[in-house]
Amino acid sequence: MRPVYLHGGVVSTTWRDTSRSLTDLIFGCVRDALDQSGLAAADLDAVVLAAHDIVDGRGLTSMVTSPAAAAYLKDETRLGDDGALAFILGDARVRSGSAGTCLVAAWGRASEGPVDEVAHALFDPFTARPLALTEVAVSGLRASACLGRYPDYESARARAAARRGPRPADPSRTPAPAWPLRPAELPVWADVVAAAVLSSEPGPVRVAGVGMSTEPYDLGDRDLLGLPALRQASAQALGAAGIRAEAVDVLELDGLTLFDEALAAEAAGAAAPGQGMSLLAAGERVNPDGGHAA
Repeated sequence: MRPVYLHGGVVSTTWRDTSRSLTDLIFGCVRDALDQSGLAAADLDAVVLAAHDIVDGRGLTSMVTSPAAAAYLKDETRLGDDGALAFILGDARVRSGSAGTCLVAAWGRASEGPVDEVAHALFDPFTARPLALTEVAVSGLRASACLGRYPDYESARARAAARRGPRPADPSRTPAPAWPLRPAELPVWADVVAAAVLSSEPGPVRVAGVGMSTEPYDLGDRDLLGLPALRQASAQALGAAGIRAEAVDVLELDGLTLFDEALAAEAAGAAAPGQGMSLLAAGERVNPDGGHAA
C-alpha cells in the first residue's frame, strides 16, 4: 500500500454569483487547487467527483461539469454522495497504486434550487415523503431525542450556538426551523466547491487514515443519537492513523445543525455520551471554522 499525500486543497464559498455559472465556479476552484499543488491537469491519472443530479438540477450532471473539473478524457469516477466519500475513494485510488495522482472535486450550489424540496425528494416516496420530511426535520427529531435523554444539552446549547458567529441577513440562506431547533442552531446555505489533489509523491500533508460506513436508508432503522456509522468510520480512520480521538487537535465534523455536530463529536470519540454540546460550548476544538453555520 502506498502512502497518500495532499498536495493542494481549496474551498470556494459564494452565494448567487450571477457573473459565473456552476461550471465557472468548479473550474476556478479546481484551477486553484492544481496551481497550489504545482501540477497541471495533464499530470492527473484519475479524477473523482461528488455531484448529485437532483442537487445540480441536471440529469447526468458530470457530463456537463466534469470538463470543468479537469476530468475530460481522464479516468473519471462520479459519486452521487458526500464530498468526504469522494475523498476516501481518491485516497483508495492512490493508496492501491491504481493512480499516482488523483484530483477530488465536490460541489453543491444551494442558490440554484429549493434545498428543502431537494432533500424531501431523497426520502422514500411511500413511507417518508407523505410526512414532509427534510434533512432539517430529521435533525429536529434528533434534537428532540437529545433533549429528552441528555439534560446537559439544554444548559450548553446557547453557549455553543453563540460561538458560531453572526447569521447572514439574507433569509433565503437559512432554512425554516424544525422544532425544537432554534435559528442560531441551523445551517447556512451556500454555493460551495471543494477540490483536493492527492498523490503518492511526498507532499506537505500526509493522509494518515480514512474510514467509511453507512447508515440504514430507512429512518426508522437508524440510531439517531448513537450515529453508529460515524462511530465505525471514525474508529477505522483513527485506527489506521494509530492515534486516539483525544490526541486530535482539530475535528471538522459534518453536522447539519448544532445538535448534529455535538452528537458527531461523541461518535468520533471526542466527548462522552451526553457531553458533545458542552464540548462545543467550551472551546474551538470542533469545527473552529463554524461548521455548517459558516
